[in-house]
Amino acid sequence: MVAMRVALLANTAWLDEELPAFKHLVLGLMDEQVEAVQVLPEGAVGDDVSAFGARLTWRDAALPWLRKRRLGLLAPALEQQNVNLIHAMDGRLWPGAVALAHKLKSPAVLSSSSVMDLPLAGALRGNAKELGLVFIAATEPIGTALRDRVGDQAPVVVAPIGVHGVDPSRRPVGEGQTVCIVVSGSGQADAEYAALLEAMRAVIDKHPQTQFFMDSQGAQTHTLWKATERAGLLTNVSMVPRRLGHRELLLRADALVHPQAQGRARSVTLQAMASGIPVIARQDPWLDYLVDGQTAWTIQQPDAREWSKALLRVIEDRPRATALGQSAKAWVTQRHVASQQVSSIVAAYHRASGESIPFPGG
Repeated sequence: MVAMRVALLANTAWLDEELPAFKHLVLGLMDEQVEAVQVLPEGAVGDDVSAFGARLTWRDAALPWLRKRRLGLLAPALEQQNVNLIHAMDGRLWPGAVALAHKLKSPAVLSSSSVMDLPLAGALRGNAKELGLVFIAATEPIGTALRDRVGDQAPVVVAPIGVHGVDPSRRPVGEGQTVCIVVSGSGQADAEYAALLEAMRAVIDKHPQTQFFMDSQGAQTHTLWKATERAGLLTNVSMVPRRLGHRELLLRADALVHPQAQGRARSVTLQAMASGIPVIARQDPWLDYLVDGQTAWTIQQPDAREWSKALLRVIEDRPRATALGQSAKAWVTQRHVASQQVSSIVAAYHRASGESIPFPGG
């Protein structure tokens, strides 16, 4: 019997966001008797990632064509590892994953957590069946859109992001304590950030002890820093430095704020919910886990008054904020279990491999 051996392709930007999810996936696949070869960007080795299974490194690149070329150079090493399935964890890796799969004559599984992936899915439609592609969507709306793009040329499996339980060391906010709120978005100062900054000014005027921590998905945060400075908020605002795994530290905040509707599913949001942390977010039709009043307080439009009302609830109405966190925790515990995500991913591997690669015990 040929063992299932999958190459998990990760890039720097995705791994920075989803390091805990990646670790859980590697362990979960082991439980499902699937051998994983971790293909990681240089610098993301050692204790930062899972110590289980084989590992290869590659030089990440900002240019899509260079990223694809560098991934293609891994074909001989992956062949030596007896890899018989390629899994791209991020849409930016799809072209390289497809090229690798073609060289290795293996199927490819392509994960999507962002609407930015949809045009490329449409471009792959013509060769999807021939290449043996299977798509994995992080949310039901993204899955529906992928099915619209690829039709009957490739299966689409929805695997909701799975998270683990509560961090018992997280303290509840008490009277007289400084409230710490994390703002996590693209880092590009736009109209949505401008509305939030105006709201933050109003909140700080009323509660000057409040501290905000700005977490950015992008490497360039200078424009956001300048906008924060112009708003006169620097005394109460800190920029969170980017380093691998730093978002796990954000889960000790008293609230998590997403100022933009980015159409990108993020495990940090679900992990905050699982930890009972109130989430305030711009309404986003692509994220089915943002349920207003049940899992988050959602802001319909980038309106400073609406943002300030929601932020003040966290500070002034702590029972209500706590109730929201507990409601989100119960909701996520039922629908976003890590083991369920792994099972859905393994199901996608079955769809991709067909009968050619039996699973041990399958």
